[in-house]
Amino acid sequence: MKKIKINDITIRDIFQNTELEYLDTGILDTILEEMNGIKYDSLEVLGGSSFEKILDSSLGMVPLDIISYIKNRIPSTPLQVLIGARNLGGLEVYPKDIIERFVKQCKEKGIDIFRVYDSLNDTDNLKYTISAVIENKADCQGTIIYDELQNNSFYIKTAKKLKSNGCSSICIKDVESVILPKKAAELFKNLSSEIDIPILFSATDLRGLQILNYFEACRNGCDGVDLSLLPSSYNDCSPTVFSFILSLNDTDISHNLDYSKIIQLSETIKRNIYPIIKQDTFSTKFILNNTNKNLLPKWLISNIGNQLAEIGETESMDSVLEEISTIKNELGSPSLATPLGQIIGSQAILNAVISDSRWEIMCDEIKKLINGYFGKIPRKIDKKILEKLKSIPEEEKSAVINEVEDIYPGCKSELEKLSGREEDILSYCFFPEKTRKFLEEKKAGIKKPYMEKNTGAAETGITFKRRKSDPMAKLHNLDVRKIREITSLVESSNIEEIKLEVEGVKISINNPKFRSTGHDNTREKMPEQLPEKKSEDIIEVRSPIVGTFYAAPTPDSPPFVKVGDRIKKGDTLCIIEAMKLMNKINADHEGQLTDILVSNENAVEFDQVLMVIKEDKK
Repeated sequence: MKKIKINDITIRDIFQNTELEYLDTGILDTILEEMNGIKYDSLEVLGGSSFEKILDSSLGMVPLDIISYIKNRIPSTPLQVLIGARNLGGLEVYPKDIIERFVKQCKEKGIDIFRVYDSLNDTDNLKYTISAVIENKADCQGTIIYDELQNNSFYIKTAKKLKSNGCSSICIKDVESVILPKKAAELFKNLSSEIDIPILFSATDLRGLQILNYFEACRNGCDGVDLSLLPSSYNDCSPTVFSFILSLNDTDISHNLDYSKIIQLSETIKRNIYPIIKQDTFSTKFILNNTNKNLLPKWLISNIGNQLAEIGETESMDSVLEEISTIKNELGSPSLATPLGQIIGSQAILNAVISDSRWEIMCDEIKKLINGYFGKIPRKIDKKILEKLKSIPEEEKSAVINEVEDIYPGCKSELEKLSGREEDILSYCFFPEKTRKFLEEKKAGIKKPYMEKNTGAAETGITFKRRKSDPMAKLHNLDVRKIREITSLVESSNIEEIKLEVEGVKISINNPKFRSTGHDNTREKMPEQLPEKKSEDIIEVRSPIVGTFYAAPTPDSPPFVKVGDRIKKGDTLCIIEAMKLMNKINADHEGQLTDILVSNENAVEFDQVLMVIKEDKK
C-alpha cells in the first residue's frame, strides 16, 4: 500500500495569517508539543510573508531564531522552509553572499528541507540557491509554480532540469488555485512516469477544490501533499485535513499520521488560534463572478485591502482585483507568487485608484520586471507597455541581471551598535526598518504587550484581554474607525464638541473651527481661512500614494536633496515606500528646492505636499 507524505504548514499559516500580538510562547509551546507525536513527514515553519510578520509579533525572536526554537521542541520531525531562489524571505533580489549565509544559518538552526521556487519558473535563477542548499548537506525540493498556460511537457522538462541540478524532490505549487481535478490527474500521471524522485503537490483551497485535486493527484502518482489545520479558502472556516484523510478510505493509499492526535491538536488550534485568524479576506464580487479566472492568494488580498483602507478607497477593491488580472495578462502572465504579487498589486492600485489614466505612473519594480531583473518572463509583454519604457534598449528587455550589489557589509556596519549576530544582520538585510525597531526595543528592554486568553470565557465564545498591567487595556476594545467617522462629522459641522464614554474610556472630540478663549473653557468660532495664493513659478511636489517618506536611499546615506539645491528634471527627490515597494519620486521641473515639508520616515497621505520647488523662468 502506497503511503502519502504529509507536509504540515499549520505553523507557517499561523505566522502568516493571524494577529500575532495575540500569540505568546505558551500557546506556541502547547501546539508544538501536540504536533510532536503526530508523525508528520515534515513541518513547513517559515515561508512567504511569515518572515516579516514574525518581527511584529510578541514572540521576541527574529525569523531565524524561530527555527531553532521549534527544532528544540520537535527534534525528530524534519523542518522545512519555503524560499524564493533569489528573494529568499524578502522582496528584493539578493546577492550570492547573502544566499549562502541565509541557507547556512537555516541549516544550522534546524532546517532539513528547502523548498525553493522562482516566481517566473526561471530555472537559471534557481541554480545557485540549489547548489548552496546541497553544499550545506540539506535536501532541496525544486518547486514549479503551476501555470495553466503551460502543457505537461513543460513540467516534465523543468522537473528533469531541477533534478539534474541536484534537487532530491519536486513540488508543484498552485499559488492561484487555478488547477482543476482532471488536469491534476493528467499532470501527475505524466510526471510520475517520467520522474524517478518524489513529486509533491501544494495547493490552496480558494475554490474549494483542494481535496479533489489532491485525491486525483495521489491516485495518479503524487507522493505527498501540504495540509494545514487552518482554513485556506476565502469563506470556509474548516480545515481540509479530515476530509482528505477520509477520502483515502477504501483505496490503496494510506499515511503515517496519528488520527486521534490530529483531532486533539485541531481542538487546541480552534481554541487558541481561530479567534485570532485575520478576518480581512472576503468574497468580493470579483471572486464570486470569476470562478474560472486565477484567484489571488489570501495574503495578497489582505495587503491590498490594507493599502486601500489607508487611502479611504476600500470600495475600489473589485476594480483593483480586476486590474491585477489585466496587468498580469499585459506583462506576459507571470505568477502572483512573492515578490511579483506585491509588485503587480502595487501597480494595480496606481492604475485603478491613484492615476488619472492606466500606466500614467509606473513603479520602479515594474520597470525592473520588464527589464529582466527578476528573471525571464514566460510570455511576450504587451507592446503598449513596452512603449512606456522607450529609454530601455530593446536588446536589454529580456536580459537577466545576475549580479546585484552585496549589501551585507553595509547592513552589518549600520547595525553594529545594536547587534553583531548574523541572524539579526540577515533579518536587517531583508526588513531594515522593522528589524532595527525590534532590536532597539530589545536593547531597551521593551517587550511588546500580548494578549492572553480569558480563562473564564465559555468554550463557545473565546475572548482575549490584555495583561492587567497594561494601561492601554481599555483602549484595545475601541472601534478606531467609528471614532474617526465621528471626528470627521464634527469637523464638517458647526458642533463645538462631542463627549463619549466607550468601555469606560472618556473621549472628547473638539471641532478645530472653534478655539478656547482661555476663560471657563469658552470657545469661539475660528474665522475661515482663505487659500493662500501661490506664485506661478512655485511647484508643489506631491505624494502619488499613501506610504512612508524616505529622504535618503539608506539610513546612513546623505539625502537625495537639501533645501537650496539646484534641481534638474529627472533628479530623484525622495522615496515613498508603499506595500513594501520603494517608489522613487523624480523632479518634473527645473529650479531651486525652497522647502521640504516632511521629515524622514514620516507617513504621508495621497496628494500630500512633500517639497516646494521654485521653477526657473524660461
